[in-house]
Amino acid sequence: MRIAIFGGSFDPVHNGHVGIAKKALDELSLDKLFVIPAAVSPFKTSSSPRLSDEVRLECLYAAFSGVANVVIDTRELEKGGVSYAIDTVREYALEFPGAEIFFIIGEDSVEGLPRWKDYETLKTLCTFKAYPRTVESSTEVRRRLFSKNPIDDLVPDSVAGILSENF
Repeated sequence: MRIAIFGGSFDPVHNGHVGIAKKALDELSLDKLFVIPAAVSPFKTSSSPRLSDEVRLECLYAAFSGVANVVIDTRELEKGGVSYAIDTVREYALEFPGAEIFFIIGEDSVEGLPRWKDYETLKTLCTFKAYPRTVESSTEVRRRLFSKNPIDDLVPDSVAGILSENF
């Protein structure tokens, strides 16, 4: 079995996230891709996500509803506190013994990998697959929402509706 973990704050999810997930499913011949919103990113501990967990989840379910083999996994939100990749990857290794585990990251994160908690162990449990950052960004989505500008080109239509009601 081939699975991938795609974690992040998804604050909010955007077209780039969906595109990366679809590309990973295809390129890596994945059986399942698990999208895991972080409770608190270890590199963003000074600020929690701007959108509530409920809204982030609603947006994730809407964004990935038509994408086969994608599962939204809420374990890090349920656990709360700082979300460390090593903890989640260890859990997946136990839940899917013998599976080949990939961890999806943005290319801009590659240089910082050695700073990740227990990185030396982590890289023995999973294979990192880096994808280029897209023109869409959660920061740009929030900026446009704050300034009341359209976000239709940045997020799936279903997500745009949710954000317009909750931002």
